[in-house]
Amino acid sequence: MSLSHIQLIPTPELALLFGYNEPSASFYDFCRRTGIAPVPGRRGWYDPKLIRARLDAVQGISAAEREAATQPSLVAQRRARHAQR
Repeated sequence: MSLSHIQLIPTPELALLFGYNEPSASFYDFCRRTGIAPVPGRRGWYDPKLIRARLDAVQGISAAEREAATQPSLVAQRRARHAQR
């Protein structure tokens, strides 16, 4: 994996993604309650993988459920096979 694939999210952008106008006390409280923390040694920068994992855990979504949701349904797979003929 090259360094060009690593992307961190700055605090202001993450606040916007979570529906806050700016990083505020309520935004930081939400992050604390969900276990979302900045990358160690990089204050103000967040790892998208950690964010996804923490949100999944808070919502009770397992990795297997998340992968199953991203897989095309059996019907969609069959239609794709038939379309290739």
